[in-house]
Order: sequence, then C-alpha cells, then structure tokens
Amino acid sequence: MVELNKDDSKNGFSLIELVIVIAVLSILSAVAIPAFTGVIRRARQAAAIAYVDATIKSGFVFNSEEGRWPNSWEEFAQNSNYIDANVLESCRLYNSQCSGNQRPIVGGQYLIEFYTRPDELRVSAWRFNNTGETSMNRSVWGCLNLRRGGQIYHWKSDNFYQGPSWSGTIYDDNGDTLSMCGQNP
Repeated sequence: MVELNKDDSKNGFSLIELVIVIAVLSILSAVAIPAFTGVIRRARQAAAIAYVDATIKSGFVFNSEEGRWPNSWEEFAQNSNYIDANVLESCRLYNSQCSGNQRPIVGGQYLIEFYTRPDELRVSAWRFNNTGETSMNRSVWGCLNLRRGGQIYHWKSDNFYQGPSWSGTIYDDNGDTLSMCGQNP
C-alpha cells in the first residue's frame, strides 16, 4: 500500500490570512456604507423634488381650470392622509410655520406643504426632524408665479429649510440670497 504524504500545514487559512481578509472587508465597508447612505439620501431628495414638481404642476392645472389655486390637498388630487402638524418635532420645537396643511411623502421621510397668494403657489418639502432617520434629508422648495414662471431649488448641503417664506430671506447652499418667483428681489 502506498501512503500519500499529507502536508497538514496547508489545510485552511492561517490566522494572518484571516486577519488580512477581515481588515480588507472592514476597509471596504467603511468606504461603501457612507457612499451608500449618500445615494439613499439623494434618492429620497429626488423623490421629494418629484413630489414638489407634481404639486406645482397640479396646482397650475387647477388654477387654469378654476381661476384660483387649490385650497386643499383634495383639490390637488393628492392621495395622502391628514397629519396634525402640532405633533411634529419640526413644528413644535423649531417654531416653524406649520398650519396642519402638511402631508407625509416619500414613505414618511419628508413633509410637504403648499402656500398660496393670488398670483403664486409655493411648495416646501422638508425632513420630519433633526434627529433620527430623517435628520440628514435635504430640503426642497419650489414656486410658481403666474407672471414670472416657476423654479425648484434643492439644497445640496444639510442646511435645513421649511415653511412658506412669505417674508424674510431664504439662503442657498452658499449662504447667498435665493431669489425665486419674485421673493427676495
């Protein structure tokens, strides 16, 4: 009978090889997880931009047909549930201008609200609060002025904005005055 020589030192991985593999995986996950989080944040904001855009377009169609802006979400033909703004951290703690007109969008990641003037519709989408899962969501603000046209601005930084801004100044990511639809001339 012929006996085969077995080299027992070649069975499996050595401790050093396992440590190296774990280190490489740790480095890859340390790089990938923040990048993935950024992708998710941008996707949420893209969805919020789409909601703001759809709300502005829906409001424009309503105004064209009825001669006035919508007064309720039902008139916008938005299918979302009522939410009591007074219970929201963003309204309660940060002295925000919340009127009960807010609706949750993007799977509860944002609140959206509309504001009207005789010649203008404004729409804001902002995060629920400054802590927890929604704290890094970036705000979106859009408007449509019947004489000046419409625009949508989305923050690329974690600057927090919410509310109608009928008076006062809205600032862009660089801290410059954001002039849209005739406000902040």
